[in-house]
Amino acid sequence: MLSNSSLHVQDRKLRVLGVRDRFEAVLCAAELGVSKPEAGAFLAVCEALTLPPHLVAYVGDHPEIDGRGAADAGLLSVWIDRGGAYTSGDASTGPHRIASLTELPAILGSESRFGAPSTFR
Repeated sequence: MLSNSSLHVQDRKLRVLGVRDRFEAVLCAAELGVSKPEAGAFLAVCEALTLPPHLVAYVGDHPEIDGRGAADAGLLSVWIDRGGAYTSGDASTGPHRIASLTELPAILGSESRFGAPSTFR
């Protein structure tokens, strides 16, 4: 997980939601010293996962900060556009635009290292 917030805030949120153990790495701008959409933030995630950028998918809900940022860093960029929150002009920000996480497995098309059991049905 990559956030433009702080580790203290995000770690608490994830633990309260009961999903902290589903993430191999949680990186935050406050501790990294670099934030999205800068390539360095996304590359720090790849380094933490010990994977090259082309083997990492990043899913985010903002077309510029998440979509373009991840794509510019060389990651598989997936923009989740719930409810068409942005205008159609924003669709060029990344190679994949989805409306729901249920569409994600088809884009990934292979086994992932994501630590949580699959909830896609």
